[in-house]
Amino acid sequence: MKPVKLSLQAFLMSCLVAGWGLVYVDRIKWGIRVAALLYTGIILMGLCGVIATPVGLYVLLGFIIAVKLASAVASAVLARRYTGPLDVPRKRFHALYVGVLIVITLILLTVLRAPLLGFNTYFVPTGSMAPTVSVGDYIVSDLKAGAPKVGDIVVYRWNGTEAIKRVAGVGGDTLAIVNGELIRNGENLGFFHAPADRVKGAESLTLAPVKVEPGHVYLLGDNRYNSNDSRFMGQVPVAEVVGKVTGIWFSNDRARIGTLFP
Repeated sequence: MKPVKLSLQAFLMSCLVAGWGLVYVDRIKWGIRVAALLYTGIILMGLCGVIATPVGLYVLLGFIIAVKLASAVASAVLARRYTGPLDVPRKRFHALYVGVLIVITLILLTVLRAPLLGFNTYFVPTGSMAPTVSVGDYIVSDLKAGAPKVGDIVVYRWNGTEAIKRVAGVGGDTLAIVNGELIRNGENLGFFHAPADRVKGAESLTLAPVKVEPGHVYLLGDNRYNSNDSRFMGQVPVAEVVGKVTGIWFSNDRARIGTLFP
């Protein structure tokens, strides 16, 4: 006798939505517990600051895959053994279950992303931070990193968009560039993460002394010759700094995958 519930369908449903396959085989409480486990685990990782690095992101993806895969296998096995009525639970309950989880997911990824998850990912479309961060890199940022420090690579808002640059100075610092070398409060920081071959042109070689305003940061791109940074757009308010870039979680260049930034 053929099973009245399809194992493959149960498996795929659990892969798509946490616990959905278990709901399909009338294990509603099991499905809810799986969903609760998944979201609780994600939130706890976020609150503990685990996710905001490439390694943490891999751990998160592994956790999600493990929970979904385990529930998918369980629901497939239960589907083969199922002998109850075909129309249990009702389609309305399926729609309600999936809809609630979609809403929870959207809220976590939008409204509660910063306070609960504490991370965001970005695709890098420009080379202003090359070769540290290059076109085609996928980066992860820590949204709860605290006040930006000199040397941090940060995500910031500017004219309605988000971009990344390196913090060269914070409020109260005095900066200058002499022969391409950054002078901060009288200390020579050399090319300050910029490769020598990217330090050329008048704007890269010379900067008259400038004092960073309180509550602002002065940003420079590592690709100094081709970077629209504070030399041109001015200082950026700290309130517009979204987070600190912690590393590259994926890239077209496999050797760059997993790169961490201090």
